[in-house]
Amino acid sequence: MSKTLLEQTKAVVQKAQKLGAQGVSASLGRSRNSRVEWRDGKLDRLRESTSMSVGITLYVDGRHSSNASSDLRPEVLDRFLEETVAMTRVLAKDPHRKLPDPGRFKDRFEGDLKIYDQAGSAAVTAVWRRKTAEDLEAAARSGPRADQIISVTSSCSDTASESAKVTSNGMEGSRRSSTFVLYTETSVKDEGDRKPEGWHYAVTRHRGKLPGVEKIGGEATRRAFLDVGAKPEKSGRYDCIIENRMAGRLLRGLLSPLNGQLIQQKRSFLADKQGQEVVGKILSIDDDPLLVEGLGSRTYDGEGMSLKKMPVFEKGVLRTFYLDTYYASKLGMEPTTGGQSNLVFSTGDLDLDGLLKVMGKGILVTGFSGGNSNSATGDFSIGIRGQWIEGGKIVRPVAEMNLAGNHLEFWKKLVELGGDPNPYSSWRTPSLRFEKVQFSGLS
Repeated sequence: MSKTLLEQTKAVVQKAQKLGAQGVSASLGRSRNSRVEWRDGKLDRLRESTSMSVGITLYVDGRHSSNASSDLRPEVLDRFLEETVAMTRVLAKDPHRKLPDPGRFKDRFEGDLKIYDQAGSAAVTAVWRRKTAEDLEAAARSGPRADQIISVTSSCSDTASESAKVTSNGMEGSRRSSTFVLYTETSVKDEGDRKPEGWHYAVTRHRGKLPGVEKIGGEATRRAFLDVGAKPEKSGRYDCIIENRMAGRLLRGLLSPLNGQLIQQKRSFLADKQGQEVVGKILSIDDDPLLVEGLGSRTYDGEGMSLKKMPVFEKGVLRTFYLDTYYASKLGMEPTTGGQSNLVFSTGDLDLDGLLKVMGKGILVTGFSGGNSNSATGDFSIGIRGQWIEGGKIVRPVAEMNLAGNHLEFWKKLVELGGDPNPYSSWRTPSLRFEKVQFSGLS
């Protein structure tokens, strides 16, 4: 980590204090992102961006404001601080707005989370990005039925970033991170105007951990052909499995209401459920910010509070809300953290094929579209596509159906978790098997 970045952040805090701010939290960050997109045999788009910005939270005479600027020239930054401190003085007072207690900055993990691949970032070239994107398309077109492919889009991208954070009451921290991403999307011919699409991706902290292009490109095409001829089934209650990489879309409706703002504003159906069994007993979820190479790993949060592993659900029982300092104060509770890091799920012993054999008959959900989830009531309805399963095998594709229910009831129908957590997400979701949940389709 550049010592200069940390020193610059300290200087911002000191300047704001000299201008009259009693409390200051400042973050300074810079990042570089490069992306090559390849479409149908030619370069489609090339992106290269580098950014640097400062974010500052001010506490002045019982008042509060948060501000940001991407212009870090000394004379501009000085004027920015003068104006934001002056502006904060005229805002309404809020006794709940304050810096975290200094005790929350202690015992920060000092080990290497291995979220920055310095060698990998340094070795990446424009030639490698372009060739990798081109090879992804070639892999997508290399299998049978290639003549039925309409279009293939692929991309190769990487990001390297670093940031520093300082508060006026004792917190200082810095970190570096990198990500590498491969993506392919294939569309194929179907009856009429239908053009089923399949996609696949990989994202890692270390370049050397990326899978081969064959696995990404070939899988995108395979998934596209699986959806050819998809039609809705009759409405009814069916057993179902939600594929690991799609489970997070449904889980978001369960986890978002744990946010302190929704709880304080009485818009969370989980507000009074802490310590109660909310989901099936087989489900446990830990928030683990210290997961090595995790896509959500970090040693401190946006406020600078030190982080450690904490249970969110423990054998079905709700244990934790996500509370930053402000909403914890308004609720009269202890702060935890304002945002999620890595979510690590309990897992079972079977892969997806094993779960399908156990289910026997039902729907394998491989995609979601549209829909909504009401954070206040827990009611949800979401469009699905997937495969109709009989005898543990794929029989035909399914589309134009909705999965609906209430989260407080739906998650108690979870009967089995797969042993296949998604490695390419900060939410390490396994495939999920449910019994007798409501689908709407043909009447």
